Amino acid sequence: MGKQKSIPFTLFRRSGTGNWSVRFSLNGRQIRATLGTPDEMAATTKAWTLWGEANYKAQNGISVVKKTFEEVAEEFITYFEGRVRRGEKSNHQLRDFPPVIRRYLVGFFGDKPIDTIRKSDLVRFIEWRKEYWVSGPGKDIERIHYVRNGKSLSRKVEHTIPSISRLKAELVIVKAVFDQAHDWEYIQRLEMPKLSVKQSAGQNRRPSFTPQEFEKLLNTSLERMLPHNLTGKGKMVVGDDGKTQRHERQNGHVLRDRARLHHFIEFMAASGLRPPEAKNLNWGDVSGWRDIRTKPLKDQSVVLEVHGKGKRGKAIPKFGAITALHGLWDLFKAETGSEPEDTDPVFADHNGNRIASFKNGFNELLLAAGLKTNNEGKARTTYSLRHFYISERLADGTDIYAIKTNTRTSIKMIENFYGQVDARRFSDQLADKDL
Repeated sequence: MGKQKSIPFTLFRRSGTGNWSVRFSLNGRQIRATLGTPDEMAATTKAWTLWGEANYKAQNGISVVKKTFEEVAEEFITYFEGRVRRGEKSNHQLRDFPPVIRRYLVGFFGDKPIDTIRKSDLVRFIEWRKEYWVSGPGKDIERIHYVRNGKSLSRKVEHTIPSISRLKAELVIVKAVFDQAHDWEYIQRLEMPKLSVKQSAGQNRRPSFTPQEFEKLLNTSLERMLPHNLTGKGKMVVGDDGKTQRHERQNGHVLRDRARLHHFIEFMAASGLRPPEAKNLNWGDVSGWRDIRTKPLKDQSVVLEVHGKGKRGKAIPKFGAITALHGLWDLFKAETGSEPEDTDPVFADHNGNRIASFKNGFNELLLAAGLKTNNEGKARTTYSLRHFYISERLADGTDIYAIKTNTRTSIKMIENFYGQVDARRFSDQLADKDL
């Protein structure tokens, strides 16, 4: 009679519980697991299953140590922080990755063992993410609170379905987490689902301005810079002429802020920069500025060294950016008492510090001009100034390759998202003048 094969694991009970647990050795590592049953026969069956799975993983280079998704997610964030410190990843990625991972990925997968997650789970995650702020966990959240540069901030929640571009950006983060989990041998390679959403023509067109709307925006901006249009709660005083009027305590400060916003609009519409690229721009990045700024205006031109969103490149702005640069230079001198250094930001506040965003001021101006949304009801943002620049270059016949190079994007992006030029703008080309 043959010798009975020995059992490769040991069943045991922990003190204080009637349920069985199992332990065994594999590649020099001690593995322990709770079997969740007081029945010895059922426990033995489960133990054989666990032992077989562990051996399969070991043979295929997968970690036999169980890790929940949340554990791996936090490990990934710590690992990613290290890569940013070493300069291997950009700071904006460190700003964007952890909130997406913790709110959405951990929110969905939580303590689910990461090696049990399949492509079908990712498909379900995408549907859950689409509804997160509409009918899901975020539907009753009104504000998001966060800390940036040591400051506690908050922003209002928009209860809308995320755009396709937003979902694609978040799937990049999902892929990064699961790829790293594979490199750590926690899981086998996981195929990412594709986003295939049929959209009507023009659905993803970015909200821009028509030339008439942009002219209205500039005129409204200039009008708001006049002292009689300031609002506030200053004291009511009686003037020498006997008339009572409100004394604006911050006239100069408000006027300069509005002038700064006006120069920002002129510059962005004439350069096509992305808002993050404008925020990062220093005077040293405006090549040739110190040499040409005292020359006749007709002889002035500059090249911008831009960087943002992980991209670097050069941009040659239109003349409108030159006049805006003069205004910003003069503002800096007037408010700080000295000329900007090369390391000073082009868009600086009254203390010479970098302005993080013009979002609030721009929104107020859009509302004042009645231009907050386009004719499709889509909200305009500071990015709309970039879309305006690209649309205008297309309308004036600039070569699309030149536009692509100057704006650091692709021809496909321009054709898909920025080609929003009214056919009437091409009337001379479209009309048959010989008839």
